[in-house]
Amino acid sequence: MKVTVNDVEVDLAPGTSAIDAVFAAGYDVPYFCSQEYMSPVGACRMCLAKVGAPRKDRDGNWILDDETGERTIFAFPALLATCTSALSEGMVIDTLSEEVKHAQNGMIEFTLINHPLDCPVCDKGGACELQDRSYEYGSGRSRFEFTKRHQEKHHPLSDLITLDRERCIHCKRCVRYFEEVPGDEVLDFIDRGGHTYIGTVEHGLPSNFTGNITDICPVGALLDATSRFRGRNWEYDHTASVSLDDASGSAVVVDARTGRIERIKAGLHPEVNKSWIDDGIRFGHEYTADPERITRPLLRKDGELVEVPWPEAAAFVAERLKEFSGKDVGVCIRADATLEEGVAALALAEHLGTGQVDHAPRYGPTVMPPAQATLQELAVSDAIFVVGDVSEEVPAVDLRIKDALRGVTPPPLLPHGVPIADLRLKERMPRKREILCVAAPYRVDLMRHAGTVARYDVGGEETLFRGLIAIAEGGSADERVLGMTLAAAKAFVDRLRAAKKAVIVTGGFVLSSQAAADAAERFARAVGARQLVLGPMANAYGLEAIGVLPSHARYDYASMVAGGAKALLISNLDPAADPAVAERLAESRLLVVHDMFMTATARLAHVVLPAKSGFEKDGTVVNLEGRFMPVRAAPVDAGEAVDVTGLVRELGLAFGVRIEGRSVRSARRSLRKTLGTDLEELTGLGAFVALPRRRVAVSVAARPGVRGRALRVPTMVRQEYLLRNPHLLATLGGPALRLHPDDARTRALSHDDEVTVRVDGVPRRLRVYVTDAMPSGVVSVPALPDAPAGPADVDLDGIVVERRRLEVA
Repeated sequence: MKVTVNDVEVDLAPGTSAIDAVFAAGYDVPYFCSQEYMSPVGACRMCLAKVGAPRKDRDGNWILDDETGERTIFAFPALLATCTSALSEGMVIDTLSEEVKHAQNGMIEFTLINHPLDCPVCDKGGACELQDRSYEYGSGRSRFEFTKRHQEKHHPLSDLITLDRERCIHCKRCVRYFEEVPGDEVLDFIDRGGHTYIGTVEHGLPSNFTGNITDICPVGALLDATSRFRGRNWEYDHTASVSLDDASGSAVVVDARTGRIERIKAGLHPEVNKSWIDDGIRFGHEYTADPERITRPLLRKDGELVEVPWPEAAAFVAERLKEFSGKDVGVCIRADATLEEGVAALALAEHLGTGQVDHAPRYGPTVMPPAQATLQELAVSDAIFVVGDVSEEVPAVDLRIKDALRGVTPPPLLPHGVPIADLRLKERMPRKREILCVAAPYRVDLMRHAGTVARYDVGGEETLFRGLIAIAEGGSADERVLGMTLAAAKAFVDRLRAAKKAVIVTGGFVLSSQAAADAAERFARAVGARQLVLGPMANAYGLEAIGVLPSHARYDYASMVAGGAKALLISNLDPAADPAVAERLAESRLLVVHDMFMTATARLAHVVLPAKSGFEKDGTVVNLEGRFMPVRAAPVDAGEAVDVTGLVRELGLAFGVRIEGRSVRSARRSLRKTLGTDLEELTGLGAFVALPRRRVAVSVAARPGVRGRALRVPTMVRQEYLLRNPHLLATLGGPALRLHPDDARTRALSHDDEVTVRVDGVPRRLRVYVTDAMPSGVVSVPALPDAPAGPADVDLDGIVVERRRLEVA
């Protein structure tokens, strides 16, 4: 429909808000309460405009002006909030009249009545919406000379977020966000009138997505505790990139200052994470500035690792490698390495003549299903079956599932981008819980939002899918295998089969068994559903796609560190955390470790080379839906650290050869030949590229002797860096051993006790977390890159209590 904004006519879809019409026409109107992807409420009254529309007479014809013959425009009796007003045919919107300017000026003045004059010391200064709007729409002077309201200025909502109650302008963005996006109603207005403030029922914000409120707060009321008072907005270098913390490919903005990462903010990607990221991504960057970080190459001399120049370290490695035949050398990189690093690793392996090249963690089954779903398809799905804990494994998937439960399709982009006010969204919208079924061996957070819940036995993924296949084929199954009633299972299988856009989501628990992954694929075919497989790390999909795989199953990573390779080059992995593996690695004739910190493996190495973090790399990753996404380096002072392409460049110089993949540009030339696409041309939104589907060699054999019911579980936070992220550590309390209250009483354990327990033979220090989310007899420990999600052997009989919880009288 056609509407006129001031002097510009625009043609927009029915249902579009008046505020979006204003921006689509190229004009501006101030607002504080509206926010993309959230319901418009008209709370701030800043977006007022003079609005009129034509009317039809009783005969159904437009009322026309007697003199001009044009449709008569009837103005509404009062100014309207454009964020809550829908367009109608022929509507006229005026944002430039004196009446509108006077109203906007008045609202700015009222908003500033009790707002403190903190701009010189406020972290939001220079990026504050109230500051900008005051300059643009305010009068520049105040008529109110009485004492302003005083409230608590440093209220910790959690260990991650600080609230300044004096600065809050009651826009309600944060309150609506928790209810509408993650579905956790943890914030609300308390008290009335001038005494109103934001608060929680109790201390803390029980959600995986709390940090997003610091992004959407229009003023400096909600602040990221990791960056508070660390710098001014104009001092930051803003780098748009992609998170390497999980497989979602979430867009982020990395803010760095004087060579240090100060904060991570959510980037906008309408088809992936929209404008939300989880707390693990947002607050998990502090390890990059850890004082124990390795910044120069280390070479073992006289039994001690000492700092040396890169040429000396590379020359030592190159010379030693001449002692080995190609098949004796192993190369392994972590599964969050970029495609360019994968090309470099393959090129190095080819130069050395070895087939022992791999990435880890890597399961036996492929992460590239034949009927691949996208995150956008998940968000509009009409039947979703989830197996595992996606809220921890890939939190962005959790939010896209909740989008589907709202039943509102993603909004089409307008000339100015994402709609500012999507009128289809309402506060406290009913959720279509009946379309979601969640299955897991323990209670997971997403079960709160599901219409059907299944809790099956540990390691029961294969039998679960076999039972569902039997039901889909008209048979029956044991309810103990299904983890739910037979009637509930049949009803949901029927829903999946009848759905037009069904999606099955599986993660590490299914991938840990080839039989379970095959059964999941067969079930998807049986009900006509697409699959979304959550890979173990950021680029597991991409590294599998370009073939960073061993030439034979006996050459996989596990076989390499078990003694299959006499010389090893390992990047960002720590196999020596396992004492049995450490003994074998100690006997290696050459061990080269590329890492950020002095891990157990690095302490055994002959050479330790400094590695870049994911924030410091340029490259490309492929997310869980198969989307190629650009990774851009933030200006961080990492000393002489390099990524795998830089490592290969240095080794090539020592060899006296130019190895393919010696730089990002070199690797991309190689990828252009393989993919037929120039990755230099990728935009921030990424792109889908046709890929050959590979059946990978089995890399994780079934673990013999696993007893009891124990699990390595995915976690939102990178466990290998948790102890070096002080704010996340304060919030989470450290890696957790989770068990049922009955099991805790049996073993005389209390919540927050610190214990050492062997997990698959590896001693780990963990914090006891007592919860009824775990079934009696089942315990869980956090997964690690060298020990991904799946069944585990946890030796509770040999548990050692290192420190008891301090009881306060």
